[in-house]
Amino acid sequence: MDFHIRPFRAPDFDSLWKIDQICFPPGIAYTQMDLTGFITRRKAITLVAEYAPGSPFTGGIAGFAVAQPVKKVGRILTLDILPQVRRLGLATRLIHDCEARLRAAGCEQAYLETAVTNQPAISLYGKLGYQILRTLPLYYSTHALDAYLMGKAL
Repeated sequence: MDFHIRPFRAPDFDSLWKIDQICFPPGIAYTQMDLTGFITRRKAITLVAEYAPGSPFTGGIAGFAVAQPVKKVGRILTLDILPQVRRLGLATRLIHDCEARLRAAGCEQAYLETAVTNQPAISLYGKLGYQILRTLPLYYSTHALDAYLMGKAL
């Protein structure tokens, strides 16, 4: 299955928020206000992956990523892929596209956080060159769950 990756457009918001609610449990999934804040930040990079023409789901959104460049450091804030299209390379494409845009914005490093229990994400990020830098105690306080801070040079 192929996907088309493009920049965020305002009418996408409801779909992105619903995807986030599917991808993460309550208390970890973003509120509408939080997600709006990330997407509308100055210089925010929000990439949307749509099903390519000819797919059975033409026109629908399959996933998205949000990143933020701050001086020479980029932060990937979220990566959300619908469960039915995971393991098809979409997450890798979105991360690579975010990294390219972060580099173009002058970033030399990228960081992200993920739950210590999210083995699929930890594995994906490891394959993409991210290393665990440290544990962030109670990062997800509503779940009493730690996160890993992961990073890599761009």
